Amino acid sequence: MCGITGFYSKESEGLDQDELIEANNLLVHRGPDNEGYFYKGADGKQNLIIGSENKEKNNKVSVGLGFKRLSILDVDKGNQPYISPDGRYISIFNGEIYNYKELKNSLKSWEFNTTSDGEVIIPMYIKYGIDFASKLNGMFAICIFDTKENSLVLVRDQVGIKPIYIYDDENFFAFSSEIKSLLSFSKIKKDFDRNAIYNYLTFQNTFGAQTLFKNINLLEKGSVLEFKNNTISKTFYWSYDDNGLSNEYSRSALLDRLTQAVQRQLISDVPIGTYLSSGIDTSTVTSLANTANQKFSAITCGYDNDSIEPEYGIDEKKLARITSKSLGVEHFIYILNKPSLADTLYKTIFHLDEPRMGYSYQNLIISNATSNHFKVVLSGVGSDELFGGYPWRYKNINNNTLDKDGHYKLWNRVVGEDEHQSAFIQNEYLSSLYSPRDHYEEALSSSEQSSPLSTIFAFEFNTFLQGLLIVEDKLSMANSLESRVPFLDIDLIEYVTGIDPKLKYKGDVGKVLLKDAIRGMVPENVLSNPKVGFIPPIEFWREDRNKEFILKLLDKKNIEKFEIFKYEYIDRILGKFFSGDDSVARGLWSILCIQAWLDIYFTDDISHESFYNFDYKNSYIREM
Repeated sequence: MCGITGFYSKESEGLDQDELIEANNLLVHRGPDNEGYFYKGADGKQNLIIGSENKEKNNKVSVGLGFKRLSILDVDKGNQPYISPDGRYISIFNGEIYNYKELKNSLKSWEFNTTSDGEVIIPMYIKYGIDFASKLNGMFAICIFDTKENSLVLVRDQVGIKPIYIYDDENFFAFSSEIKSLLSFSKIKKDFDRNAIYNYLTFQNTFGAQTLFKNINLLEKGSVLEFKNNTISKTFYWSYDDNGLSNEYSRSALLDRLTQAVQRQLISDVPIGTYLSSGIDTSTVTSLANTANQKFSAITCGYDNDSIEPEYGIDEKKLARITSKSLGVEHFIYILNKPSLADTLYKTIFHLDEPRMGYSYQNLIISNATSNHFKVVLSGVGSDELFGGYPWRYKNINNNTLDKDGHYKLWNRVVGEDEHQSAFIQNEYLSSLYSPRDHYEEALSSSEQSSPLSTIFAFEFNTFLQGLLIVEDKLSMANSLESRVPFLDIDLIEYVTGIDPKLKYKGDVGKVLLKDAIRGMVPENVLSNPKVGFIPPIEFWREDRNKEFILKLLDKKNIEKFEIFKYEYIDRILGKFFSGDDSVARGLWSILCIQAWLDIYFTDDISHESFYNFDYKNSYIREM
């Protein structure tokens, strides 16, 4: 896993070379082990540099590619950029290609110089053109520059595990693994997108290509972007498809695909581990990893029983210990301390680039604890969306017809549309916007499958999961940790999505097929354990230090500075929360995230340097 960035100047004078170096340096957390650059000067001269020495600065270049490396495969030789023998093609990529050995075997005429996975990209592109992406099994964001055609190709993996962001105007095209890197280019003028902010405050997410930054888009999953002759074309090479629900369920077929997915993702030349909670997802991954005859360890992070109220029920250490002992797996356990929002909220939002999904600050702390032991970790993300882990969301179907109003209300998670008048400052711009309901309708329409229930599964895969994957990538890479997601192996997905979703849950019990496939391989009490989301105890927010931080961040002056919220609405939410009303916690969290994000990226009040040197010593302790 790594970080990539690059640009193409459409103006004849080009751009200062040191701007690329600065943008690349902002990705150092994604790849602290090595770096590389390719430049095409405004005069047509080309230069490829591996390593940090002899970096020329202040030259004008028309095309620049930058790479930061987290060394995982072929630690000594697998540096980038890659270059074809004739010098025509240059490639950089972030992620892993798990079937690279099979692909190398299919490229008999090609001479490979390393054992790294990324070396297959150029020969696969030469052989298959942009169709090469559909033959990759992995998680990836790829850039290929054709020096002869003066064109760029960007590719994102089928599922959207690895992000890549795009900026394009009449004078400048740029891309990067993270938005903060893009924002460093002088050609990019920073502004926030009110439309996207309202969508986030409705769904706690944005859908498709939309980000909270105006004119910066996320390249959508399963797509290829071609930049040639100063114009962009985009094609989709993969999309969620239930195949007419024609796949029959077989326990052995599912277990075989699960096993292959986990074992494929264990490839590594550096220490590797698994997350292990009390749930079936991480227990499945850990159990299947244990069958691979490869050294690995498991890690569990949780709050101390004595520091939380019993109703939260989020201490998962006991069942995790039972699972690790039954498997004979080395097991690290960390106790998370009571969170300080002042310490963690800004750092979390900075590394996310923009707010996404739920109470994610604990993910940042967990990934840091994990990075004490591994460079690579396998997680359970994606299991719920694939196997039906949310039965309460599948009930908006009547007479084989989706109740769109009921389904929409289910996803109207933060500021209800009926609250917009009281929550948001009304202005000419707001009244001219299309509504969050339109945003929802577009996402639902593009997710249509062969049955209403299958459409719900596709919608969650195309929207909710995409937000989770952004959080998983950004907050693991903030700690130079590669997080892999074996439940999102493309072969596994294409089998499971074709199975009738009615078989995946019974009443209020989800993941029926996964439990059937893995039965006997994990402790029975893990299979029967009710689903519990890892939600931090929100009563911590009411403690004096956190209350003081919240009230300061959401004071009247701060709220009115950006003309988004009506302060009367914020004051009402705060009053309810600090009077003990937990029902407003999700909305309060989302508002805090937006205000912190605005402070970080649209004021000069917050130093970004501190986010790269954060001290986690008070965030957790290791249980011995």
